[in-house]
Amino acid sequence: MEQYPIPQFIEQEGKIISFISFRQFFYLVGAGIACFFLYWVLPRFLFYLVAFVIFAGTLVLAFGVVNGMPILDMILGAIGFSMHGKDYTWKKKESPYPFKPIKRTIIKRIDQGPVLQAQKSQLRKIHTQVETQTKN
Repeated sequence: MEQYPIPQFIEQEGKIISFISFRQFFYLVGAGIACFFLYWVLPRFLFYLVAFVIFAGTLVLAFGVVNGMPILDMILGAIGFSMHGKDYTWKKKESPYPFKPIKRTIIKRIDQGPVLQAQKSQLRKIHTQVETQTKN
């Protein structure tokens, strides 16, 4: 049976140029288009401020990585976490099948005299029977 090579690193994004992926490229293009329209709408000083904020945010979103995950995924995960309901572990949950309770024996307390009592000697009992000549 022939052995075929197993694909590895399949979660890597396709690269357009050596370091820019499709996703990063479209982030930068989108920021460029937004700044182009803002150039014609806003006054020059305000445009420079807004363009700087847009490009700084775009660079962070495009190239920022935290713990091996893109920052956009982290932001979307945080928003989803804050918007959805949460399951707390201290809430009682019903079991999928009922458990049978274990019956435990009740231990009674003995309050009469000492627990260990000496038994009467069998030798003394036989001696009494021989002396009185009785049979049991």
